[in-house]
Amino acid sequence: MAENQYLTLLRGINVGGNNIIKMTDLKSCFENMGFTSVSTYIQSGNVIFKSDEKDNTRLTNKIEQVLPTGLITLPELY
Repeated sequence: MAENQYLTLLRGINVGGNNIIKMTDLKSCFENMGFTSVSTYIQSGNVIFKSDEKDNTRLTNKIEQVLPTGLITLPELY
């Protein structure tokens, strides 16, 4: 099954010294969710990854459920 490539833009990450997250930890969190080809862009909270999931709602729900327990509570997820 072909994988789709996605971009997650996490808001409020590493801004003004608040919500500090190491990008290596963020990358590991996405890899632990089963995503492949995971990479982050600078210290912004932007994550590029691949998944065979085609349903954007299910994909978003999965990320929203795991991130708060895996790293920190995020104000918004886009």
